This record gives sequence, structure tokens and C-alpha cells, in this order.
Amino acid sequence: MANSLNANLHGKYVVLKDTIYRGTDIERVFLCRGCNGCNRETFGRSISGEFVFDGEDTVIDGYAVSRFATGTEIAEAKKIRQTKGLGVLL
Repeated sequence: MANSLNANLHGKYVVLKDTIYRGTDIERVFLCRGCNGCNRETFGRSISGEFVFDGEDTVIDGYAVSRFATGTEIAEAKKIRQTKGLGVLL
């Protein structure tokens, strides 16, 4: 199992565990872009992507994923990003 949801995460928005990452649920919304941890059928656990609210690119461990993000959480995180002048996330 490559991630704690045992799901294919490529291109999906998730919320990271608060026991590992600080901040509100909105600040922990993460867009999964790639690596082995995005595919439930691989052995690797790394997931590359970015925090939606500030655009920070990083690699996380697949077991840091708590759950899928809701539409409301994603919209709020994107709104914070725009407010900070960090550009639009598509």
C-alpha cells in the first residue's frame, strides 16, 4: 500500500494528517501530482505535489495523507492563495 487511503491519488486533493503537519484543514490541503505514493499498486510511498494555499512544492510520505479534501476546503485554499497574490491553481 503506497498511501494511507490505498487509492490512486494522482491529480487528487487530499488533507494531510494534523499529527504530522501543522495548520488548519485548509492549510493542509495538498494537490498530489506524482511519484510512487500516488499509485496504490506500487511499493514506494513518496508523493510529490503542492500545498494549495501557498503553492509550496514538496514531497510527502503517503502515510501522511488523512483523507480526500472536500470541494469547500479546496475552494477556500485556492481563495487564500489568490488573496496572497500567488497566482491561480488550475
